[in-house]
Amino acid sequence: MLHRPIHHSRPTLGALLLLAAIPATAQQQVSDAELERKFTQSVRPVLTRYCLGCHSGNSPAAQFDLRPYTTLQSVLADHSRWHLAAEKMAAKEMPPKQVPQPPDASRQLIIDWIETVRANEARKNAGDPGVVLARRLSNSEYNYTIRDLTGVDIRPTREFPVDPANPAGFDNSGESLSMSPALLQ
Repeated sequence: MLHRPIHHSRPTLGALLLLAAIPATAQQQVSDAELERKFTQSVRPVLTRYCLGCHSGNSPAAQFDLRPYTTLQSVLADHSRWHLAAEKMAAKEMPPKQVPQPPDASRQLIIDWIETVRANEARKNAGDPGVVLARRLSNSEYNYTIRDLTGVDIRPTREFPVDPANPAGFDNSGESLSMSPALLQ
């Protein structure tokens, strides 16, 4: 029997590039208390000064009202919109050119804070896929299964209710393939 030396795995180039793309502050584990403090003392005042004028009121720009975001938990509940806000700020699309612009350091402070929050949450929830919905076969999957089992293409789903459309464009996701009473009958 040949014995091979054990090689310790080294990070791949892709992993190193991914780490390099994350700001240094996002690579470090930061406590929620520290993120909350930074939001209250640094991020929120910049948002209030440069962003709240357009992103508040009865019809906030992009339907993104910043007034309800007063704590870290409120930001975490809507992290996808905050990620989009960071992208818009990094591309200097926000605030619009015709309104006063935050200093580059303030802009970067917000972007780094959002990325740090995202990285922190990713670390805390690593390995957790979130809610995994049970799903049924779509009508076409059911037809193919019956055909494969019997060898006859009888297409029984012609009598079934039409599968609902999924906003993501997939026809076999658990979110859209629920079991309606009409389908159960």
